[in-house]
Amino acid sequence: MFCSFLVRFKVVELNEKNRKIERFKEKSIFKNLENLDVVLSNVLTGDKEYTLNKSYFIRVSCLTLESRQKIGSYLIKAQAFSEEIEFQNQKIVFEETILNDEKSSYIRKIDLEDFFNLKIKETINIKFVSPTTFKFGDEYYVEPNPYLYLLKTLKKVKEVFPEGDIKKDILSMPKYVYKSIKVKSVDIKIKDIRVKDRKYKGFLGEVEFDLSSVEDKFKKNINYLLYFSYFTGVGEFSEYGMGQIEI
Repeated sequence: MFCSFLVRFKVVELNEKNRKIERFKEKSIFKNLENLDVVLSNVLTGDKEYTLNKSYFIRVSCLTLESRQKIGSYLIKAQAFSEEIEFQNQKIVFEETILNDEKSSYIRKIDLEDFFNLKIKETINIKFVSPTTFKFGDEYYVEPNPYLYLLKTLKKVKEVFPEGDIKKDILSMPKYVYKSIKVKSVDIKIKDIRVKDRKYKGFLGEVEFDLSSVEDKFKKNINYLLYFSYFTGVGEFSEYGMGQIEI
């Protein structure tokens, strides 16, 4: 099963000297857990500073059942005992794990059987909801290039995707298949960002990928990759909250 859900936390002790909400700087709010195959968003707020006793949300995407079980057990205990942890220089407690909310585009879960039976589409709309940048070699690219888009997802497929014929088929696809994906429409804006105290550029917005030029025998696998990217994030620094998408 692949799943994404929301975690609500509250600031219970404020650091008056540093109330800043950091973005693209910390890998995890789950500092006591190791070897997690997860992708975390930044704090989902337009605020620039934390406020005492105010609640905030982060999105968590689990790529393996083991990671989901680890985080689930940890959150149950932390919420039951109101365990205080330090996050971004503040003391916080976890209040709620939100697994079901039809109104939220950040919450989704899908069993493998359903995932492999998803409707195959020839055009797929993708919305980049956090700044995204791609890297190839030593160069960074601030554009929704389909080939660069799927490179990171392919890496995650190799690391965590369930073993079987589908995984083998995806990983054995020739490179020309990815390059046959066309950009049908694009509406993006460029934004300056800082990741780990270094300046980069990223883009936000929407793109429509056209798979009509992809050979029929490969279209299903390309669909799998694009749907899987919802959970993995795309591009560089997804472990810091970049490259979050809706699809």
